[in-house]
Amino acid sequence: MKKFPEAPENIFTEYIADWQAAFGREVESIILYGSAARGEYVAGKSDINFLVTLTPAGILKLRQAVEITQKWRSRHVQIPRVLTRDYIQASVDSFPIEFLDMKLHHRVVFGANPLVDLQISPPNLRLQLEREFKGNLLHLREGLLGTGHDRDGLRNLLLRTIRAFAALFEAFLFYKHETIPHTHKEIFQKIADLTVLDGGFIAPLFRLQEKKENLYREELWKLMEDYINQIEKLTIYIDRM
Repeated sequence: MKKFPEAPENIFTEYIADWQAAFGREVESIILYGSAARGEYVAGKSDINFLVTLTPAGILKLRQAVEITQKWRSRHVQIPRVLTRDYIQASVDSFPIEFLDMKLHHRVVFGANPLVDLQISPPNLRLQLEREFKGNLLHLREGLLGTGHDRDGLRNLLLRTIRAFAALFEAFLFYKHETIPHTHKEIFQKIADLTVLDGGFIAPLFRLQEKKENLYREELWKLMEDYINQIEKLTIYIDRM
C-alpha cells in the first residue's frame, strides 16, 4: 500500500538522509519547488518536486540515485531535477521561465540556495514566452482533436493546462513588472485584467478544478473552444510586444 505524506515536511529528514547516504558531501543542496512549495499541496493527489544540486564529481555518479528515485516515486515524489550549480547558471538564459518559476516558489530543504542569485534576462524571457504560448496553443488544439468525444479526456486536458499556463502567466507578469498573485486563479484573473484576454472561461475552469461543477461533454467542448480562442488572442498580443 502506498504511503502518501500528509505534508511535504514529513519526508524532509529521510529524503536528505537518503541522498547523503548515496553521495555524502557531493550533495550541495535540496530544494522543494512546485505546488508543495506554493502551499497548494494536497495529500494523496499532489506531487512533491525537488531540485537536487550535486558537485561536478557527484553528477558523474548519477546511477547511485536510481534506488532513491524508485523508493520515493511510490510516495508521490517525482523524479528530481538533478543539476550542478554551473549548469543552472549556464542554462538560465535557455530556460528562463522554468528557473523563474523555481525562483519565485521554492523552499530550501538542505544546503545553500542555488536560486537566490539567479538573474532572469527580460529579452530571453519574452522570447521563450512567445515560443511557449505558441507551442501550448498547438497542444491545446491537438488535444481537443485527440480527445474528441471522450468527456473525461476533455476534462483532464483542461485541468492539465492550468499549471502550465499559470507558469507562463507568472513569467508574463514578471516581465511586465507586475505583482504576482499567490493562487493560480488570481494569476489567471490578473492576466485577463491586464491584457486582451476575456476572462469568461476562468471561473468555470477553476470550478471544474475544485470539483464544484460537473460539466456535460458539450459544455466541456464549449469551454475548451473559448479557452483556445483566448490563448490565441494572448499569443498574438505577446508576439506584438
